Amino acid sequence: MILTFVLLSCGKEKHLISDPVYLSKVEQQFAKRKSLAISRDSALFSVFKQPLTLSQKEGLEFLYAYMPLSDLADYNGSFFLQQVDYALKARATFKWGEKIPEDIFLHFVLPYRVNTENLDSARVVFFNELKDRVKGLSDVEAALEVNHWCREKVSYRGTDGRTSAPLATLMNAFGRCGEESTFTVMALRSVGIPARQVYTPRWAHQDDNHAWVEAYVDGKWQYMGACEPEARLNVGWFDIPAKRAMLIHTKAFGDYNGTEDVIRKESLFSELNLLPSYTRSKLLTVKVTDAEGKDLVGAHVDFCLYNYAEFYPIAKAKSDSTGCCSVHIGLGDLCVWASTDSIYNYKVISVEKTDTVTLALTKKPGEEYTEEYDLTVPKEVNVKMLPAEEIKANNIRLAREDSMRQSFMNRFPSREYALKLADSLQLNRESVAHFMKLSYGNHPQIEFYFRMNGIYPCAMYLLESLSEKDIRDVPVNVLEDHLVYTTPHPELPLDVFKEGILSPRVSNEALTPWRKLFRGSFDSDFKFQVKKDIHYLIGWMKRTIKIDSVNNYYNCPLTPIGVHQLKVADRHSRDIYFVALCRAFDIPARINTATGAVQYYKVNEWVDLYLEGKPATTGHAQLDLTKGDGDLPDLNYAQHYTLGIFKNGRFATLDYESDKAVASWPVSLSLAPGYYLLVTGNRYNDGNVRAKLTFFNLKENQKRTLPVKQLPLIERREVLGQIDMQSKIVGLDGVETTLAALSKGKGIILAVVDPANEPTRHIFADLPAVKGGLDEWGGTLLCMIPDDKLTKAFNPAEYTGLPAKTLFSKDKDRAVFKSFLKSCGKSDEILPTVVFISETGEIIYLSQGYKIGIGPQLLKAVKFN
Repeated sequence: MILTFVLLSCGKEKHLISDPVYLSKVEQQFAKRKSLAISRDSALFSVFKQPLTLSQKEGLEFLYAYMPLSDLADYNGSFFLQQVDYALKARATFKWGEKIPEDIFLHFVLPYRVNTENLDSARVVFFNELKDRVKGLSDVEAALEVNHWCREKVSYRGTDGRTSAPLATLMNAFGRCGEESTFTVMALRSVGIPARQVYTPRWAHQDDNHAWVEAYVDGKWQYMGACEPEARLNVGWFDIPAKRAMLIHTKAFGDYNGTEDVIRKESLFSELNLLPSYTRSKLLTVKVTDAEGKDLVGAHVDFCLYNYAEFYPIAKAKSDSTGCCSVHIGLGDLCVWASTDSIYNYKVISVEKTDTVTLALTKKPGEEYTEEYDLTVPKEVNVKMLPAEEIKANNIRLAREDSMRQSFMNRFPSREYALKLADSLQLNRESVAHFMKLSYGNHPQIEFYFRMNGIYPCAMYLLESLSEKDIRDVPVNVLEDHLVYTTPHPELPLDVFKEGILSPRVSNEALTPWRKLFRGSFDSDFKFQVKKDIHYLIGWMKRTIKIDSVNNYYNCPLTPIGVHQLKVADRHSRDIYFVALCRAFDIPARINTATGAVQYYKVNEWVDLYLEGKPATTGHAQLDLTKGDGDLPDLNYAQHYTLGIFKNGRFATLDYESDKAVASWPVSLSLAPGYYLLVTGNRYNDGNVRAKLTFFNLKENQKRTLPVKQLPLIERREVLGQIDMQSKIVGLDGVETTLAALSKGKGIILAVVDPANEPTRHIFADLPAVKGGLDEWGGTLLCMIPDDKLTKAFNPAEYTGLPAKTLFSKDKDRAVFKSFLKSCGKSDEILPTVVFISETGEIIYLSQGYKIGIGPQLLKAVKFN
């Protein structure tokens, strides 16, 4: 009967995929994926046994054919069928659905995944919320309206690198740009508007990166800031920095054959280069040869951009049969790095002055030397602003949306509520208040956890082992699994127990309740052998888990349960699974966040484990870093310097950014023997950089000392404008003063800000890092908010860690803002704008718009005054 139904359906329906050649390719790829996921055959493929329409069947096969390994491992067929059903429902519901080209629908509406987020049923929730709101609009109007809805629900706040699921972002009402754009893309797709997340992987003129959204409306791709609606499409606060980008890219799910420039084409996905749509670029060709000048095929070529004190590969390619590869790239300076596993070469170039780079792979690891480079970034380009009346009308709407979102957040439990909860449960008041505050929209789960599990001795320790983001989205069943099925170990140091056994968090995977499952999946003899010799577990892993380095192309880690069931994993997911098994067997284990090494705790120290192969050496070396004279007092890792170790022809940067080991000087690190690169960088206010590269060796059991020294900047004091120091300033408390009174002979930092936008939030996030230096300077930080940007939702108390002398004030009609812009020859009222004003009213530093790392630049300005 089922077969008859399907056959009859096939006779009446149109194909979802009308091209028979492409359909055949999908079916062949689907068959490969079914074979790959044979261990989860029932969970994934039993959905095909129920009656399906032709569109459902082809839609499901398309998703299965190209989905990454993580999704084959961690989700079931019913979830994917729901995604297909709602994509088809959206196409049928809205008038623009029938106009969307088939290939655009397949690759940019049907896919359920945007990036590395945890998957959920956001498509269903968003469709039901938005369908009546956008019905009857044009696709352009609908795209704008969806973004306004997103603004009502979510605003920008910096978070860690794990990407929350869209519904978790909705629940908490904030996210970083990667989460905002994931959220917005899924909202657009939920109403049948093709959408994709667009990234500049790293900026050239400043540290960090940014993500936004493109929607396919009116027959073309148009961009918008995620959760940051403007009056029109193709407008955003990032317009100016995007003109200085070196690369802007997106990933297309499946075998996409669009008109965009392609950086990388694989069988499962394509990486598309969108830079030519945003700014000037050129085609840069790299030719790779061996030492004798013969063409090298398949050499790795990395296009590396200085950012966060490392040369980060913004694009990767492989040399073709002629030894060449090419990429459209922005007009700044790059380090082009070519390598095989053991030999390499590189060259720092100006893209604007270079058409072809030829690299003969002649270098081998081990040579010690130092190089210095002056790096130039793309020049700033002005953009045309929208008419003032459109901006004003949109700002009024944004203020209303901010108020709606704040009203939602006001319903989160107060401190008083949390203290009463603690008293009623006889729990530590400050601990309960702390975690209830961190839980935001996840507060029902955390409260339920306290009510049901607060009496357990390790209840608070478990929460302390998690990140702040975990507290905001972890389900209570996950917490209970890891609390109930963990044995206390009083013989271990408490920090080792919390990190190495109790915590469900291993790396950046989704948290799942794996502990009970793993404890019950292995017999006592197996556990005994593992505890006796950890290599017994390593051997079992090698025999049981197949390593696949190709199919998990989104780099979203499989959960430990997913690896356990699928028995196929990429190396990172395999490592996570190994650590989870160790913890389930009461063996302290972790992944070292700085080096990426799998470790277990033995005889009072963390010991590296090698899950495949044997290391050339097993000892360690000690590297002591000293700070060079005259450098900033807060010389920071991943801002002013980094370390990289040579692996497989490249230097891999060690991730010490948040590590206590580099928190104070001198720095002492225990490292594996090897060939290392120390990079230091010093950035000018215009974004250009002076970089220093030191190549050195660490030998087994060696102790070596190196200075971390920035190259000095060659800057001259330049007067950019003049401001009247008698200008009146009115604080938010109504007290009136003047710029002169605030200066007190030290000058003044004046920041005109929009508290609701992302660039302003970055400034407030940067300033605490230089609070000590600014307090030592002793001047005032004046944060002025134009009255059209000041809403009832604004609360100065949110901004902690600012210099001691910080004042918030209102700028009525932008009078002060306009006056100093005019004196500097500027007309565009770009927010935020930050200036340093000398005690005589001379403006000697000015920054407009989005800028990461503004704190150190302000320190330089006040010291240079």
